[in-house]
Amino acid sequence: MDTNRNKIISSNIKKYIKENNITQKELANKVGISPSTMSDYMNLRSNPSHGVIQKIADYFGVLKSDIDTTYKEPNGISNIYSQLNEERQTKVYNYASRQLEEQNSNVTSIDKKKVYVLGKTAANPTEVSYGDAVYDETIDTNVPRNADCALVIQGDSMEPLLHDGSIVFYKQQCEVENGEIAIVDIDGNGVTCKKVYFNYDDNIVILKSLNSKYDDRELSPERVRVIGKVVL
Repeated sequence: MDTNRNKIISSNIKKYIKENNITQKELANKVGISPSTMSDYMNLRSNPSHGVIQKIADYFGVLKSDIDTTYKEPNGISNIYSQLNEERQTKVYNYASRQLEEQNSNVTSIDKKKVYVLGKTAANPTEVSYGDAVYDETIDTNVPRNADCALVIQGDSMEPLLHDGSIVFYKQQCEVENGEIAIVDIDGNGVTCKKVYFNYDDNIVILKSLNSKYDDRELSPERVRVIGKVVL
């Protein structure tokens, strides 16, 4: 039994009884319950059903949420949660905590932080370059929460996602999953932005452009070093 919820319900019913100048017994008769049951509600000995709450609200001409404030909460989440037993509440809490953690780390979340733009990265598969720093740091730019650095895209091979001259943000890491877009170093000569696939059977790394007019580039693993995962 949710004692706090019942206190709120009891307090609100008392308020409307007083405002409408009726007795507790009269209200019980009006909504079709026994006076003793109403007494149990008012003295926190039992929970009023949702149907009874609706009948009380209808009698007073108010919203159900004016009697039970949990109905004011989005989607009635707290209301549903309060009806679960302790074991199920724990499961819901743990799941909700994981969802919140994922939400807060979502790369689409925007943080007003600054990251260094280290230079330029070729989008076209035949071009790679480090280049000099283009800006000291990004200013007035929306930076994804988990981005560490940024580069300026050169070329059109990653269009329509990344355009020539646009800034690409990335999280520094040495490994990515198959199919993820990454900043990779080739032969220590420069970096490029590509979708990366690892073909372990043939022992090759495939660098794939998003623009269909460019062919895939296949390289031996020792020639490719992952610099970071692109954060969009």
